[in-house]
Amino acid sequence: MKRYDFVKNRKYAFAFSIALFIFFAIMLIINGIALDINFRGGTRIMIETIGEVDPNRAEDIVESAIGKDVAASVMKTFSGNDDNENRTVNMLRIDIAGNEPLTADEEDKVKEVISQNFDVVLNSPNNENVSITPTVGRETLQKGILAVVVSVVLILLYVTWRFSTIGGFSAAACGILALAHDVGVMFGVYITLKIPLNDIFIATILTVIGYSINDTVIIYDRIRENTGFMRKSDLGSIVNVSIHQSLNRSINTMVTTLISVVVLLVFSATNNIGSLIDFSFSLLIGVVTGAYSSIFIAAPLWVFWKERRQKAALQKQ
Repeated sequence: MKRYDFVKNRKYAFAFSIALFIFFAIMLIINGIALDINFRGGTRIMIETIGEVDPNRAEDIVESAIGKDVAASVMKTFSGNDDNENRTVNMLRIDIAGNEPLTADEEDKVKEVISQNFDVVLNSPNNENVSITPTVGRETLQKGILAVVVSVVLILLYVTWRFSTIGGFSAAACGILALAHDVGVMFGVYITLKIPLNDIFIATILTVIGYSINDTVIIYDRIRENTGFMRKSDLGSIVNVSIHQSLNRSINTMVTTLISVVVLLVFSATNNIGSLIDFSFSLLIGVVTGAYSSIFIAAPLWVFWKERRQKAALQKQ
């Protein structure tokens, strides 16, 4: 059976990724960027509920009362404040993002209309009000971006040093471009589905960066070893053999990771645990695109880089 040539057919993978990013760019123009109150600023109100609450109806009621955009969701948590055993508590989470947090009167108005339409516990010790100013939100966003940038720079330096024998900087640069591809896909999915970006998204990016670069480093390591074994072969053949040698490991790692992530997603969705839903969903996207970019983007792009450099050197002679 003839093996798939990743290097020769790289144009298809590159074309697919380019088309995907064009689609994401169009969705960005249409939908814009939605920021969670942790980054934009605003107010989050958590109210304990008794029985079922329709978050969509809660959004409409609060928006009509205060005239601001509202995002509502229902989640479950555990309360340890009872004298008996811990009990499951249903919480209605209301996020009102804006340039300024809600005033005390607006917060009271929100609680009033919610209590008039739903069965809630306004004096519950589990209730919580969190207000974040735009300045604090921007500072949190800047620190999150800084964390991603620092991790990328450190990865660039490490891969450059680790694979200096095969042109360390070029290998590192292509690995970083593959990571940018992963982050871009995750960002694009959030934009397309109109999911607000939050601190969980930043945490997931850092997790996926570590996962993706590990997969890429394994392929680079095979390329370095095969460069010594296959001295008479061209660079494309060496890279293609190296990818195939790492393919089973990459696929097995992805599948086993996806099993855990899917189980986490189902568990969090079943129990309405919002933070875990966000984390597991974005991690699901990141694991898939991380495996894809390691196999179809990083090493084939590095071959393209090296071939262009060689052609440029020959033209100068």
